Amino acid sequence: MPYSLNDTINNLFINDLKDNFSNRDEFRLDDIILFYTLKDSEIKKSTIQWRVSRLLKLGIIQRTGRGKYALGSFQKFTPYPTPNIKKVHQIIMQRCLNVKYCIWSTQWLESFLPDIASQYITFIEVENNNSATVFFELWKNAENVFYKIPSKIPKQFGKNVIIIKKLISGSPLVESNEVVYPHLEKMIVDLYCDWDKIYPYKNPTFYKFFKKLYSNFSINESKLLRYADRRKKKTVFVKHLQRLKH
Repeated sequence: MPYSLNDTINNLFINDLKDNFSNRDEFRLDDIILFYTLKDSEIKKSTIQWRVSRLLKLGIIQRTGRGKYALGSFQKFTPYPTPNIKKVHQIIMQRCLNVKYCIWSTQWLESFLPDIASQYITFIEVENNNSATVFFELWKNAENVFYKIPSKIPKQFGKNVIIIKKLISGSPLVESNEVVYPHLEKMIVDLYCDWDKIYPYKNPTFYKFFKKLYSNFSINESKLLRYADRRKKKTVFVKHLQRLKH
């Protein structure tokens, strides 16, 4: 017989768990194990694993890194196909067979950058030596296409700009409906690396932008730092994370 919501809450000791960890910004799996072991000294490891899984699904806790958790009900960042992404994806699928790439848009983040959302950038990151091929096909069939990020993106290029970049190996990616998107952690690091080029005219601080994302979405810190390390920016993001927690 399936659990009712009340049964689930009672079995998970949700109120006690919130009270226990309410003064901590972050805690570890060992802390959760200790919490439930003190409730029931004979509890099985598999039962605790099930409870952790349920807590995550209910949004009572969120992952902040490998074996690290925090209280709260944060949104899971979910990419979606904007009109420009749909158009670009169709062109690549028809004309650039067997090319591995990912695609994303700053339009997804416009609510976190309200002052500079008048121009959306669609990034197409292409593996190996295929970036020139993809650029040529898009240049023939779309508008405002750049090969790599220019030193400054001109204002006059309208609302939608397309930029072709090389896909960095080890990038955290996810596939949805046959379209490959980057994880939020990758987007954050990539935006930091090119912040002054992407937003040269109205330039809010990257830290304020990062703080908004960190406050609204579940961000895997381990994944963020691994990718930041690949881009030689790990030290910067370690400092940003430490600043956020203090």
